[in-house]
Amino acid sequence: MTYKYKIEILNTTKNQGFVEGSIDDFSWFAIVQADVVEFGINPDTLSKGDGKVTRLCLYKDNYDVEGNPYLPSLSIKRMIYANYQHEWSILNHKYRDMVHELVTYLERRYSMHVLR
Repeated sequence: MTYKYKIEILNTTKNQGFVEGSIDDFSWFAIVQADVVEFGINPDTLSKGDGKVTRLCLYKDNYDVEGNPYLPSLSIKRMIYANYQHEWSILNHKYRDMVHELVTYLERRYSMHVLR
């Protein structure tokens, strides 16, 4: 399977749970269940229902240094492009393709089992 976007995992648990990473120049975090649940993201339609991903946030942080040079302050603004927690609160349609690929990737990655 070839992916259109560069997906990297930065922090993961062994099987399921909290996962964070990057996709192209965006950051993301997710909660992936061991089994499919009815309130997860459906990997085919991105609607609620029958998926392993129950929490997903796609975001980008912007950093600005403000103030005078002797007492600078750091300002961080988090722009959220997709946010799912048992249902979508934000889903920017410009990034729907990226979110779909990320959900598909997570579903596949956490469905693999090593047989001995």
